Amino acid sequence: MGTLKITVIGAGVIGLSCAYELTDVGHEVTVVDAGAVGAGGSAGNAGWVTPFLSTPRAAPGAVRDAVRSFTSAEGPARMRPHAEPGFATWVFQFLRASSKARSEQATASLQAFSRRAIRHFDSLAERGVGFDQYTAGLAVVFKQPHNLDHYAQLLARIRSLGYDGEVSVHRGSDAADFDPAIRRDMAGVMHLESERHVRPETLTDGLAKAILAGGGQIVEHERVVRLASSGRGRWTVVTADGRAIPCDQVVVAAGYPSRALLRPLGVTVPLEAAKGTSMTARGEGTVPSHPLKLYENMVACSPFGKTVRLSGTFDLGRRDSTLDRKRLDMVVRQGLGYLQDWRPTDIDIEWAGHRPTSVDDLPVIGPAPGHEGLYLATGHGTLGITLGPLTGALAAQEIAHRQHQPCLDPFRLTRFANRTKRRV
Repeated sequence: MGTLKITVIGAGVIGLSCAYELTDVGHEVTVVDAGAVGAGGSAGNAGWVTPFLSTPRAAPGAVRDAVRSFTSAEGPARMRPHAEPGFATWVFQFLRASSKARSEQATASLQAFSRRAIRHFDSLAERGVGFDQYTAGLAVVFKQPHNLDHYAQLLARIRSLGYDGEVSVHRGSDAADFDPAIRRDMAGVMHLESERHVRPETLTDGLAKAILAGGGQIVEHERVVRLASSGRGRWTVVTADGRAIPCDQVVVAAGYPSRALLRPLGVTVPLEAAKGTSMTARGEGTVPSHPLKLYENMVACSPFGKTVRLSGTFDLGRRDSTLDRKRLDMVVRQGLGYLQDWRPTDIDIEWAGHRPTSVDDLPVIGPAPGHEGLYLATGHGTLGITLGPLTGALAAQEIAHRQHQPCLDPFRLTRFANRTKRRV
């Protein structure tokens, strides 16, 4: 196959990973984004690379949690009604996907897929992509002993699906000995020793630099408003500034806005925006030596050298980009409740962004049926960092080499149409 002209829409970790891999095999790639490189959902998240936690939120208990979210201001996840009629349909389909059978199938698919994730971070580093990466594992911290015992059951389940990472448990005061930043009255810690974390801004920056060094182009602050097909796999990507980019292939990796961009083509992607928030700061006291999942409050604590990021919330239906001060203050307050003495003094970043989430909480990866030259890579939810480089590598194999990747089959767009047909 000759050199292709490829336009990737979206300069988050998914789009940049796709663009880098396609540039790396010699294609002419242009990345277009409505904002700056890495400034969307990739900017302020925890940065975890965690195959163990690659499980869908659409799971048994989601109905109960959804009901609670309407009345609780303190919960990590909230669901708020949206005026758009399609929101109710999305919620209904999400709750249907939370059945035990469907959740188990989705978990097995994600676990099989994510097992390859870490090696692709190694591949990026070996090829000279620069980013800050930490290999101390991931520690799940528990206030209540019964929650630690429950998590041990989850470990057994994930093990049965092929997870082979090293895991150790530290109970009582041993948890503070394991990481002195943890309060001494915590019930315990489960240390997932094989997991990693990165500072996500450095990953998107490193990928962008590698794309440019490889001859690719990046267009920032230009929103794509239309995709026009002239048939035979030829496309024109049109921006709000009037730029028209002709290409042989389009990769749509624009997160939640992918939904509206694809709708005029008759391509329906059931995505919703799940709003997250974080604070990144330097401070006083003991900085954690491990990234921490603060279990009862579902807050993520990620140390980047002397800097700490506290992140959380999964607010479905909140599509605005404004920072919700009450939600951010809640995340910080709850996160500090697990730490011995670290307190923020110099705030670097306060952030709010969206995780594009499908109705079954699985990514959408693969060709758009009936549209030659149109490829989707979106809907990764909270797993964008974990699955980004892997998604990019496999998408490039399918686009550049026409090599079907069976491990992507559970994530094809056609799965939604197939389920609709089965219900009829």
